[in-house]
Amino acid sequence: MRFLGLIAMFLPAIQAGTVTGQYLEDRSMRVYGCPCEVSLDWSQRGAEAVLAWNVQSGEFAGTNLAGLRIAAVVVGEFALTEASTRRRSALFLDPAATADQRRAGEAWVRARYGEILGRVVGVHAVPIDFTFDADAASVRIAAILDVRMRRARLPEDTDPWAYPLHDPFIHLTASTLGATTRVRYTGPDLNTRWTREEGTITGYYGTFADSAVPPTD
Repeated sequence: MRFLGLIAMFLPAIQAGTVTGQYLEDRSMRVYGCPCEVSLDWSQRGAEAVLAWNVQSGEFAGTNLAGLRIAAVVVGEFALTEASTRRRSALFLDPAATADQRRAGEAWVRARYGEILGRVVGVHAVPIDFTFDADAASVRIAAILDVRMRRARLPEDTDPWAYPLHDPFIHLTASTLGATTRVRYTGPDLNTRWTREEGTITGYYGTFADSAVPPTD
């Protein structure tokens, strides 16, 4: 309940500025694949995801968020492509930011992406290494989380008849299909851990510009 009150306090100030930066998303299911893979992923995979933000500009509730790094690990009871599936998440915020920035950043993520995160069961201040360029992106949190992604190479990274299956969870101003070469989560809170090393197209990296009202197509 404490954070519901915090978010309510912040909401009138959301219009103050657009939060922009870099973003990485990896899922345990393909976002680009062939028809034969769709039903398998939907029924047996896709219940885990990693979302990470490297904020470069903007503010929330009068607090400048530039330089704040946030990662969320999300686990659902079923594939996260199902909006109705119940989900839990753990949040990680880089302590290089100030305490005020971390509080405002947590409130921003909860307010804007609460439906994606579901029930937040843990919040941790831990150093986050976020790297990003045209050809690759990665997020690393000590021994907790390691996601390495490179630009997908089509058609060699998938079958010739593959096509886009799922959009990113959040609106991106520019996005690149990512082939995840390694993802490992061994962190607290979610009672699960996983490791994949396969080079499958399971995510995106790109840039975002988050305003109070998401853009419409």
